[in-house]
Amino acid sequence: MTSEAPSLLGENLDGRSVFLILCIALLINVGILFEALPVLTGFLSPRYSLHFQDLYDLIASNLASGNGYRIEPDMGRTMMREPGYPLILAMVFKIAGYHIEAARFANLLLAFGSGLVVMRLARKIAGDKTTAVLAALLFLSYPGTLIAEARGGVEIAFIFGVVLFMLFLYQAIEKGSLWHYFVAGMFIGAATLVRSEVLPFPLLFFVYLLLTANGAADRLKAIARTSVLCLGLALVISPWAVRNYMLTKDLVPTASVAGVAAQEGLYACQHLSSGRDFWAVQMDAGTERGELASRLGIPFVGRWYYQFFYNPTDELTFSRLLLKRTAAAYRKDPMLLARCGGQNVMFNFWFLGKTRQATWLNMAVQVPLLLLGLGGVVLLWRRGLSRKIGPMLTFLVFVPAVHAPIIAHARHCMALVPFLSILASVSIVSVANTWRGQVPRQPAAA
Repeated sequence: MTSEAPSLLGENLDGRSVFLILCIALLINVGILFEALPVLTGFLSPRYSLHFQDLYDLIASNLASGNGYRIEPDMGRTMMREPGYPLILAMVFKIAGYHIEAARFANLLLAFGSGLVVMRLARKIAGDKTTAVLAALLFLSYPGTLIAEARGGVEIAFIFGVVLFMLFLYQAIEKGSLWHYFVAGMFIGAATLVRSEVLPFPLLFFVYLLLTANGAADRLKAIARTSVLCLGLALVISPWAVRNYMLTKDLVPTASVAGVAAQEGLYACQHLSSGRDFWAVQMDAGTERGELASRLGIPFVGRWYYQFFYNPTDELTFSRLLLKRTAAAYRKDPMLLARCGGQNVMFNFWFLGKTRQATWLNMAVQVPLLLLGLGGVVLLWRRGLSRKIGPMLTFLVFVPAVHAPIIAHARHCMALVPFLSILASVSIVSVANTWRGQVPRQPAAA
């Protein structure tokens, strides 16, 4: 059993009160998403994209129309995007038609589903109902969450996948059974099919288990649990990997854009300056890719940002060539990799926006969340809950590290906002209780 800390919302925060609070939050989100943001489009659109992005809607539209998994009806089948979000959008388009409002409504539902999971996860970590409710409200009202809902992009679906995985991972740690680890592996597999950056996480989680193991028996359990976690992941992504193998006779477990991400990351590191907006550098990187494809004589369309190929094998070959060229540049100059990686992890991943104004706005909302999150880590650590936050902190370290050698900008940090909201809520509740003259009680050992 656990003993809850005094509540800044009062001691009688029952299920009915929580339901009422979440209903009010839902109504506010609906008003912002479908009324306020469209009015502010003129102000936001130069800085933030509020429409479909990154090809997901094009693939979904072709799926809904029966044209198969391709970007354009007359192009070849593609592997440029993982299938999770296009499949969700295709179902939405089948029901409500191909328009941004339908995608926004689907994102709204996914965001609130994520909020409920965040609330439950926060309760597991902090043992405090107030912290749990506040974490959900902070996540749902966060400006980045609202922008992600409005733009019809992949971020909200990815957040839903990673918070579900983290919740089931915590349950697996509590129960200790291999079956629970297998189920957690299936959830990270589902998240991988939305965005593949989480694919290597079980390896870092294995390192975490080894570092926190007490003796040889625990280390053997770490091997077994990580193996079962990977088995669940592999089972979920295997249909997509088999499909890609049948297309190319090559193993492609996720998407074929790793080379594009690496080339754009290197180009941005070398050409981004205070006098140029990030979106302009992105366009120039796309132009460089188009020129390279032209020199290779590979049939494609699109010279500005994306290159679309008629043959999936050509698509994969081009991506691997970009990856090889980028790796060669980093091998030739290791300090370039260190500089680009450090810049990505320390700044770009958290703050970089399409324009300089967007970057400043990102800093204005991200810095307070990061500081409050750091305060939450310190507070939980002092309360003897380091084991409780260990898996979540491992994920918070892992995701920026993945982006160190590739492209990184503020949109990529959205997957961490739910976990930062939990930590920030711990800080807020602690400050509020201190102001009221109350000292949080420590959760009692089971």
